[in-house]
Amino acid sequence: MSEFDPLHDYDAGLRGAWIDPREDEICADSIIRHGGDPDGSSVAHAWEFADKGKGQLVARWENVMRVWPGCWPGPPQGRGDCVTWALMRGALTSWTCEIIDGRPDEVSGVVEGKPEVSPDGVKNCVLASEAAYWWRGHNGEGWTCSGAARAITNDCGIWIRQPYPEVRLDLTKYNDVTAGKWGSAKPPDEIRNIGRQHLVRTATFLKSVEEIRDFLYAGYGCYFCSMLKWSNARDENGFSPVVVGSWAHAQGLVGFDDRPETIALYGEPLAAVLNSWGGRWNRGPRTVRGTSLQIPEGAYWTKASVLLRGQVVALSSVAGWPARKLTNYGAEGNV
Repeated sequence: MSEFDPLHDYDAGLRGAWIDPREDEICADSIIRHGGDPDGSSVAHAWEFADKGKGQLVARWENVMRVWPGCWPGPPQGRGDCVTWALMRGALTSWTCEIIDGRPDEVSGVVEGKPEVSPDGVKNCVLASEAAYWWRGHNGEGWTCSGAARAITNDCGIWIRQPYPEVRLDLTKYNDVTAGKWGSAKPPDEIRNIGRQHLVRTATFLKSVEEIRDFLYAGYGCYFCSMLKWSNARDENGFSPVVVGSWAHAQGLVGFDDRPETIALYGEPLAAVLNSWGGRWNRGPRTVRGTSLQIPEGAYWTKASVLLRGQVVALSSVAGWPARKLTNYGAEGNV
């Protein structure tokens, strides 16, 4: 699929993502059966982080890119696998925030750390989207956000970008052909057994702007599916508006701006979106208004309310890797 041009192909009607109510029900049931809660508001209040993000600038991309310098935006996707790219943006965010926090894993009790990842692996976004795409259940392109959430919490888990000689795979660099290795035929048990060592334990559906804000503030990575299309030009603050047209597309959410002055300027809070089309598909300033921070190449700010026209999912509790004896991962605290 070397001739794949994501901007052109999505403009032309490529169906990379869609919402399936039945798949949503199956995913929600799976979350409940595994002890989670698919309702974002319920989770935020139960864990007492509801409204904690109010009035804040949340720059989760900064956490990720300090621990994994150069990891985003990564190469452009090479087929209609945007859902798993978005999924891995969310998983990497949640996992990295857990590494920074340095707290024992809630299930294993082990303090998780940052494993060795080669420079090529980091440049290819640290986590392999291909391993999740194998679980889409068909041989065509595209998937649902809820289907991907169910897969990462049950089967595929997260795979570091590295060689896996025991299953004759090298996932160091993104490969669109490898992403299609399985589909209607599920991966064999030897693949599932590797993935299940590092599951994301639960997912939650977010239904309000406030939930999106608070989950990102609390360090939970998010991603979304929608039929919206955005301008490929950012304004002086990195903002891109929704425009006429449609993309059946999924993208990651990596930040939130709930500052009063931002709301006064744009009429509502903004969410930072990280696309999977590389760093050259859009253009314009990337500096966050009033700061020296920059959103990643390929990213943009959008009005947070438009995300509710699609489906937003948050991920939490990654079964990561034991900590190594390092004194500093290059990031302290949460931005």
